Amino acid sequence: MSTIDATALLAAERWLRFHDLHAGPGFGAVTLWVDAAEPSDTQSPLGSGSARIDRIIGPVHAIESGPDSLRYRIVFRDCVAWAWRDESYALPEDGEDTSTMLRRYARSAFLDYTRRTGFAESMTARPLEHFAVVTLDAILDVLCPDPPEVTARPVPQD
Repeated sequence: MSTIDATALLAAERWLRFHDLHAGPGFGAVTLWVDAAEPSDTQSPLGSGSARIDRIIGPVHAIESGPDSLRYRIVFRDCVAWAWRDESYALPEDGEDTSTMLRRYARSAFLDYTRRTGFAESMTARPLEHFAVVTLDAILDVLCPDPPEVTARPVPQD
């Protein structure tokens, strides 16, 4: 079965939901699966736990994966470092391009941190870059020399 490069499709998604994360395949690789998501047609109460906040904000549209959604498999190889951040605690980088959920940084706090605290630059002869996949649930930051391999297939339906 042949696969196609789905990097452009992933970059065009507006919302992604985390599905799964594994080390591998092979040493120094990490694989992330995310699902495309869209706002639901129906509104529901916010359910914040505060009646006052729920009244102020009003009903909301959940962002969910549906029968027409794609599941992306994103494989980063030759990783020197990677970090998982809950999206609630992730601050944007200065001047960060938020137009895509698959991001590439020439300069970033994560790249600076790994350079200051370890031997990241000596792990490979190729220059390292910081890539990030931003989902509604979390952000995966990866330090590696090459862009990820991205493939997609429909989300399996129960």
